[in-house]
Amino acid sequence: MNNSDSGQDSYEEKSFEIPKQIKDLRACQFCGLLLTLEQWNKITQCLNGCSADQTKIYSGVICVMKPSKSWVIKKLGNSKNIHPGLYAIDVQAE
Repeated sequence: MNNSDSGQDSYEEKSFEIPKQIKDLRACQFCGLLLTLEQWNKITQCLNGCSADQTKIYSGVICVMKPSKSWVIKKLGNSKNIHPGLYAIDVQAE
């Protein structure tokens, strides 16, 4: 894959850590990125550049490996330049 074709490839090559448990998952209120409470506590903002506001109220989970090629991400209306990872399908603010 040629990285000079688009800036999207850099996101696809980033690794992500799948949470080992689902007990403490929280979703970003803006993009739906799912991380454990421990992972959220380690970062100051969402990996997609959103604020770090998160919620425990969400439904549905999808795994996005290659965001620029994901029809699910396009269907949900999210940006192509998102970080690979687990995402909530529907997010409610607390």
